[in-house]
Amino acid sequence: MAWKGYSWSIVFIITVLIYSVIPTYMIVTYWVWLNELTFNGEPIYTLSLFMLFLWIVCLLVAIIYFVAVIRAIIQRKNEDLGIPKGVKRFGAVSVILIIGFIVIWFIFTNGEIAFLSWKP
Repeated sequence: MAWKGYSWSIVFIITVLIYSVIPTYMIVTYWVWLNELTFNGEPIYTLSLFMLFLWIVCLLVAIIYFVAVIRAIIQRKNEDLGIPKGVKRFGAVSVILIIGFIVIWFIFTNGEIAFLSWKP
């Protein structure tokens, strides 16, 4: 049953990459654009703060899944990995949804990669 721990660790590593790399790229790319948005001539700083909050939440989720990677590898020989089912389900579903979105975007846009091809 050691393969079970390694397979979950691969899923969790992909989840860590999704929740750390993509939001960091998006916040770095769009930060100036977010701060230039105006409504009736007034800047909308609340939107920038909300996006910053979402970025921090994504990084916290990435840290949680990084710990889950370590835990899955350390406890790989146990029958029950000790990883909560909600963590497994959320990780697996989010990996499937995001990778599915990236593949569909790649197919329909003739080779552009989702998130990385968006420009402000």
